Amino acid sequence: MDEMLAALRSVQSYVRNTEEVVEIELDLLRNRIMRYEMLLELSGLVVGVAAAVTGAFGMNLVNRLEEHPTMFYNISGALIVVMAAMGYSILRKLSVDDIL
Repeated sequence: MDEMLAALRSVQSYVRNTEEVVEIELDLLRNRIMRYEMLLELSGLVVGVAAAVTGAFGMNLVNRLEEHPTMFYNISGALIVVMAAMGYSILRKLSVDDIL
């Protein structure tokens, strides 16, 4: 009888340990998904900043910048630089904080 009780306790302990391992693996997977979701949201933020600027220039407001021969290229280049700087700084902050 004692042997059966010991065997049952051993199986119960094995099941409990297996449950804990599965819970840890699921937590790890959930954390990875949350990291990817955060990266996608931050990417949307970076693109949204550029969209806000282009939306402001596309509102048909007269500001004499539309007649400048190279202003389109200047604004486009500035937006690309700002987007790259924002993306780099966000990724750097996340890696410094050991989130990525």
